[in-house]
Amino acid sequence: MPVYPGDPEVTIAPALTVDADGVAVSRLDLGSHAGTHIDAPAHVRADGGPVDAIPLEWLWGEARVLRVAAPGPERLVGPADLDLPSALPLIVCIATGWDEHFGTETALAHPALSRDLAAALWDRGARVLGVDTLSPDPTGGDAGMPVHELWLGRGGAIIENLAGLAHVPDVVELSVLPLRLLGIDGSPVRAVARFP
Repeated sequence: MPVYPGDPEVTIAPALTVDADGVAVSRLDLGSHAGTHIDAPAHVRADGGPVDAIPLEWLWGEARVLRVAAPGPERLVGPADLDLPSALPLIVCIATGWDEHFGTETALAHPALSRDLAAALWDRGARVLGVDTLSPDPTGGDAGMPVHELWLGRGGAIIENLAGLAHVPDVVELSVLPLRLLGIDGSPVRAVARFP
């Protein structure tokens, strides 16, 4: 499971076993932003809404997949780099193919989205932004988190560490349902795309 630098590592261990206890139970230790997960506004704003306040209708339905051509390391992707339609569904995903680097040092040098691109996606109707990278913002350095601040500051949600976007059509039905964790800044999700 991809983990952002500095976040808690994921550990899974047996807590109970069928042989010793009659049932199997695993102990999970992970941060709320481990693996494929959703960021709620509370992730970057003290007054931001938690994951349980994200409308469920935002998290299951039609999604538009926009593809980045030639997504080089640490490339900043702007509006001119994508074929942006005039209107978008609530869910938009940016496919860079960078998920192929999860688990390697190269994953940290992922392409990132510009604040202008995030604003253009929001203005066209998207409210859930999905990426196949560790973050829509650059990882590390002094760039800050301008996409997080814009998107989550407006009440949207971000899905990070999606896998396989390069292999789905431009329009899919997507489900990215979080655990119902009250008052929490994010949650792991099981992201599933359905298409003919």
